[in-house]
Amino acid sequence: MKRLSLLIASALALALVATFAITGVSLIPTSLALGPCLKDWTSPVSYRWRASRLDGIRFHLADAELQLCYGRPVARGRAIFGGLVPWDTLWRLGANEPTRLSVSKPVTLAGISLPAGRYSLYVIPRPGEWTLFVSRSTLHWGNDISAAVRSKEIGQATIPVEILPQAVDTFTARIEDHGSSSRVALAFEWERTRVMLELARTTVPSNLGVLP
Repeated sequence: MKRLSLLIASALALALVATFAITGVSLIPTSLALGPCLKDWTSPVSYRWRASRLDGIRFHLADAELQLCYGRPVARGRAIFGGLVPWDTLWRLGANEPTRLSVSKPVTLAGISLPAGRYSLYVIPRPGEWTLFVSRSTLHWGNDISAAVRSKEIGQATIPVEILPQAVDTFTARIEDHGSSSRVALAFEWERTRVMLELARTTVPSNLGVLP
């Protein structure tokens, strides 16, 4: 019994260390490995059944490797924007954990310069446009966008909203090819709303340095 308890405790400790190593200010540099999209096992929510699954997309911009990890809520007949997701309120751009973008080399996202590292994305939705915020904080719970999280913001951008001809039931992120190996668009779609974030490979900004 004592040996079993020790094994369980060791496995839990390993899972917690892996969570911090892969999702947070990493022990593993993004230039070496991005790692899988992991649930935040430091939160009690992660040990219960979830209505919104955790998903991810991995892609390249020239020689840079990128990965987006995000929760995928389902509309299930509910009014989303202006309803489930209120207007003029900070939203985690998904469900559960913060939506996290990992980049192995410097890029720009919606005109915001990002050195290699891990970031969280959140937005303020409005009917005609959204405001995107990018933060170095990745270990907070999704919608716990506190003053401490906001103090780590490195940029914001205004993005126009597109109206889709048909409703998308499950919140979806996907990559739109621009016909260039160094430039794509990261699209988020839900209900009849789509926003597009332009991503481009760039050189490292001298005023920001390189994140671990």
